[in-house]
Amino acid sequence: MEEKKTVHKENEIDTVIFDIGGVLVELGRFRFLERKGFTGELAQRVMYATMRSDDWVQLDLNNISEEDILQRFIENDPSIEKEIRHMFADVHGIVEPKQTSLPWIRRIKASGRRVLFLSNYSHKIMRECADSLYFLPEMDGGLFSCDVHMVKPDQAFYQLLIDKYDLNPAKSVFIDDLEANLEPARALGIRTILFRSQDQAEQDLARLLG
Repeated sequence: MEEKKTVHKENEIDTVIFDIGGVLVELGRFRFLERKGFTGELAQRVMYATMRSDDWVQLDLNNISEEDILQRFIENDPSIEKEIRHMFADVHGIVEPKQTSLPWIRRIKASGRRVLFLSNYSHKIMRECADSLYFLPEMDGGLFSCDVHMVKPDQAFYQLLIDKYDLNPAKSVFIDDLEANLEPARALGIRTILFRSQDQAEQDLARLLG
Protein backbone atom coordinates (compact mmCIF):
# COMPACT_ATOMS: atom_id res chain seq x y z
CA MET A 1 0.00 0.00 0.00
CA GLU A 2 1.33 3.42 -0.92
CA GLU A 3 2.17 5.55 2.09
CA LYS A 4 -0.18 8.49 2.49
CA LYS A 5 1.67 11.79 2.52
CA THR A 6 0.58 14.81 4.51
CA VAL A 7 -0.34 17.66 2.18
CA HIS A 8 -0.44 21.17 3.58
CA LYS A 9 -2.48 24.00 2.11
CA GLU A 10 -0.87 27.19 0.87
CA ASN A 11 0.29 29.33 3.84
CA GLU A 12 -0.55 26.54 6.29
CA ILE A 13 2.02 26.12 9.07
CA ASP A 14 4.72 23.62 8.09
CA THR A 15 7.33 24.44 10.77
CA VAL A 16 6.97 24.91 14.53
CA ILE A 17 9.89 26.65 16.27
CA PHE A 18 10.35 26.33 20.03
CA ASP A 19 12.19 28.34 22.59
CA ILE A 20 13.64 25.85 25.10
CA GLY A 21 14.12 27.52 28.52
CA GLY A 22 10.74 28.04 30.17
CA VAL A 23 8.93 26.21 27.36
CA LEU A 24 10.43 22.74 26.82
CA VAL A 25 12.42 22.74 30.07
CA GLU A 26 11.50 24.08 33.51
CA LEU A 27 13.41 27.00 34.99
CA GLY A 28 14.22 25.81 38.51
CA ARG A 29 16.44 28.64 39.67
CA PHE A 30 15.21 29.14 43.23
CA ARG A 31 14.91 25.38 43.83
CA PHE A 32 18.47 25.06 42.51
CA LEU A 33 19.73 27.77 44.89
CA GLU A 34 17.92 26.18 47.83
CA ARG A 35 19.60 22.85 47.11
CA LYS A 36 22.91 24.73 47.15
CA GLY A 37 22.03 25.93 50.65
CA PHE A 38 21.01 29.49 49.71
CA THR A 39 17.71 30.87 50.99
CA GLY A 40 16.19 34.22 51.82
CA GLU A 41 18.33 37.32 51.32
CA LEU A 42 21.43 35.30 50.42
CA ALA A 43 19.57 33.53 47.62
CA GLN A 44 18.43 36.91 46.30
CA ARG A 45 21.96 38.29 46.37
CA VAL A 46 23.40 35.28 44.56
CA MET A 47 20.58 35.49 42.03
CA TYR A 48 21.14 39.19 41.30
CA ALA A 49 24.92 38.81 41.11
CA THR A 50 24.59 36.00 38.57
CA MET A 51 21.38 34.90 36.83
CA ARG A 52 19.68 38.29 37.00
CA SER A 53 22.76 40.32 36.17
CA ASP A 54 23.51 41.81 32.77
CA ASP A 55 26.52 39.48 32.64
CA TRP A 56 24.46 36.27 32.50
CA VAL A 57 23.82 36.78 28.77
CA GLN A 58 27.55 36.40 28.20
CA LEU A 59 27.16 32.69 28.90
CA ASP A 60 24.60 32.46 26.13
CA LEU A 61 26.71 34.54 23.74
CA ASN A 62 29.86 32.49 24.39
CA ASN A 63 32.24 35.29 23.40
CA ILE A 64 34.34 35.20 26.58
CA SER A 65 35.48 32.36 28.82
CA GLU A 66 33.39 30.95 31.64
CA GLU A 67 36.14 31.92 34.09
CA ASP A 68 35.96 35.55 32.92
CA ILE A 69 32.18 35.48 33.33
CA LEU A 70 32.57 34.06 36.83
CA GLN A 71 34.90 36.95 37.69
CA ARG A 72 32.23 39.41 36.52
CA PHE A 73 29.67 37.73 38.78
CA ILE A 74 32.05 38.05 41.73
CA GLU A 75 32.63 41.73 40.95
CA ASN A 76 28.86 42.26 41.14
CA ASP A 77 28.89 41.31 44.86
CA PRO A 78 32.45 40.59 46.09
CA SER A 79 31.43 39.89 49.68
CA ILE A 80 29.70 36.65 48.61
CA GLU A 81 32.50 35.39 46.36
CA LYS A 82 32.55 31.97 48.08
CA GLU A 83 28.81 31.49 47.52
CA ILE A 84 28.99 32.62 43.90
CA ARG A 85 31.82 30.19 43.21
CA HIS A 86 29.86 27.39 44.87
CA MET A 87 26.78 28.17 42.78
CA PHE A 88 28.70 28.33 39.51
CA ALA A 89 30.85 25.24 40.08
CA ASP A 90 28.01 22.92 39.06
CA VAL A 91 24.68 24.23 37.72
CA HIS A 92 22.89 20.91 37.43
CA GLY A 93 19.26 21.54 38.35
CA ILE A 94 19.17 25.16 37.26
CA VAL A 95 16.90 23.88 34.51
CA GLU A 96 14.85 20.72 34.90
CA PRO A 97 13.39 18.27 32.39
CA LYS A 98 9.71 18.37 31.45
CA GLN A 99 8.40 14.92 30.61
CA THR A 100 5.49 16.45 28.67
CA SER A 101 7.77 18.07 26.09
CA LEU A 102 8.63 14.99 24.07
CA PRO A 103 5.02 13.84 23.57
CA TRP A 104 4.16 17.36 22.41
CA ILE A 105 7.01 17.35 19.90
CA ARG A 106 5.97 13.92 18.66
CA ARG A 107 2.37 15.01 18.15
CA ILE A 108 3.49 17.93 16.02
CA LYS A 109 5.84 15.78 13.96
CA ALA A 110 3.11 13.19 13.47
CA SER A 111 1.08 15.90 11.72
CA GLY A 112 3.84 16.24 9.12
CA ARG A 113 5.44 19.46 10.42
CA ARG A 114 9.08 20.16 11.11
CA VAL A 115 10.03 20.97 14.69
CA LEU A 116 12.99 23.30 15.28
CA PHE A 117 14.39 25.26 18.23
CA LEU A 118 15.78 28.77 18.66
CA SER A 119 17.16 29.21 22.14
CA ASN A 120 19.41 31.33 24.30
CA TYR A 121 21.48 28.59 25.91
CA SER A 122 25.02 28.17 27.21
CA HIS A 123 27.46 25.33 26.73
CA LYS A 124 27.79 25.12 30.53
CA ILE A 125 24.08 24.46 31.03
CA MET A 126 24.05 22.08 28.07
CA ARG A 127 26.89 20.09 29.67
CA GLU A 128 25.72 20.11 33.26
CA CYS A 129 21.95 19.83 32.65
CA ALA A 130 22.12 17.44 29.69
CA ASP A 131 19.21 15.40 31.10
CA SER A 132 16.88 18.34 30.43
CA LEU A 133 17.58 18.21 26.70
CA TYR A 134 16.59 14.57 26.31
CA PHE A 135 14.14 15.47 23.52
CA LEU A 136 16.71 17.02 21.15
CA PRO A 137 17.33 13.86 19.07
CA GLU A 138 13.69 13.90 17.96
CA MET A 139 13.73 17.52 16.81
CA ASP A 140 14.63 18.42 13.23
CA GLY A 141 17.31 20.95 14.14
CA GLY A 142 17.68 24.45 15.46
CA LEU A 143 20.12 27.01 16.79
CA PHE A 144 21.63 27.52 20.22
CA SER A 145 22.90 31.02 20.91
CA CYS A 146 26.21 29.74 22.27
CA ASP A 147 27.01 28.06 18.94
CA VAL A 148 26.46 31.15 16.78
CA HIS A 149 27.29 33.98 19.25
CA MET A 150 23.88 35.61 18.87
CA VAL A 151 21.00 35.87 21.33
CA LYS A 152 17.32 36.66 21.19
CA PRO A 153 15.92 39.21 20.62
CA ASP A 154 18.61 40.03 18.02
CA GLN A 155 16.71 39.75 14.74
CA ALA A 156 19.82 38.42 13.00
CA PHE A 157 19.55 35.28 15.15
CA TYR A 158 16.06 34.59 13.78
CA GLN A 159 17.16 35.36 10.24
CA LEU A 160 20.00 32.88 10.58
CA LEU A 161 17.47 30.16 11.46
CA ILE A 162 15.35 31.11 8.44
CA ASP A 163 18.36 30.94 6.14
CA LYS A 164 19.81 27.73 7.59
CA TYR A 165 16.57 25.78 7.29
CA ASP A 166 15.13 27.57 4.24
CA LEU A 167 12.03 28.55 6.18
CA ASN A 168 9.02 30.29 4.73
CA PRO A 169 8.20 32.71 7.58
CA ALA A 170 4.51 32.79 6.62
CA LYS A 171 4.37 29.02 7.15
CA SER A 172 6.25 29.07 10.46
CA VAL A 173 5.21 29.69 14.06
CA PHE A 174 7.49 30.52 17.00
CA ILE A 175 6.64 29.72 20.63
CA ASP A 176 8.44 31.62 23.42
CA ASP A 177 7.64 32.57 27.01
CA LEU A 178 8.87 36.17 26.62
CA GLU A 179 6.96 38.74 24.59
CA ALA A 180 10.17 40.61 23.75
CA ASN A 181 11.45 37.49 21.99
CA LEU A 182 8.34 37.22 19.83
CA GLU A 183 8.56 40.72 18.37
CA PRO A 184 11.55 40.06 16.02
CA ALA A 185 9.85 36.89 14.78
CA ARG A 186 6.70 38.81 13.92
CA ALA A 187 8.78 41.50 12.18
CA LEU A 188 10.14 38.75 9.91
CA GLY A 189 6.65 37.45 9.13
CA ILE A 190 6.66 34.46 11.50
CA ARG A 191 3.49 33.81 13.45
CA THR A 192 3.94 33.66 17.22
CA ILE A 193 2.51 32.17 20.40
CA LEU A 194 3.27 33.53 23.86
CA PHE A 195 3.79 30.52 26.13
CA ARG A 196 2.09 30.80 29.51
CA SER A 197 1.39 27.11 30.06
CA GLN A 198 1.69 24.03 27.89
CA ASP A 199 -2.06 23.51 27.78
CA GLN A 200 -2.61 27.08 26.62
CA ALA A 201 0.20 26.94 24.05
CA GLU A 202 -1.01 23.61 22.67
CA GLN A 203 -4.51 25.01 22.26
CA ASP A 204 -3.21 28.15 20.55
CA LEU A 205 -1.04 26.04 18.25
CA ALA A 206 -3.93 23.69 17.42
CA ARG A 207 -5.97 26.68 16.28
CA LEU A 208 -3.15 27.77 13.96
CA LEU A 209 -2.54 24.29 12.58
CA GLY A 210 -6.25 23.75 11.93
